[in-house]
Amino acid sequence: MQKLKVGNYIMVDEEPCVIKATERSKSGKHGHAKVRVVCVGMFDNNKRSLTIPSGHLTQIPEIIKANAQINFIEENLISIMDIESYESIDINWPSEEPLIKKLKEIQADPNKISSAQVEYWQIAGKTLINRVIIN
Repeated sequence: MQKLKVGNYIMVDEEPCVIKATERSKSGKHGHAKVRVVCVGMFDNNKRSLTIPSGHLTQIPEIIKANAQINFIEENLISIMDIESYESIDINWPSEEPLIKKLKEIQADPNKISSAQVEYWQIAGKTLINRVIIN
């Protein structure tokens, strides 16, 4: 069992989300304390909020982290190859500005592709780039 803290992950409406804020209300005369959770979808960036009883169990997404090298970068997708399994994966561009900036820098200089790697996460059947490493 895991506490719902800012920065942790939770499944809301079949979408993995990162928790941005939590607020706990006191229990009433007949009820349990409630927890209000505000979170943002990891793939769609939609803001979601839910209110659940404090003892309620929630789904936590399983996050598989791995490293890969970049095969090529196109306008709407990035092709990577897992370093351990050699599996090729096509991933959409990330939404975070620092990652986009690093990937555009690599795209502009083809010599950097050979020394660049990414850390990618597989969550709920989807894949995202979490970090770009330029050696």
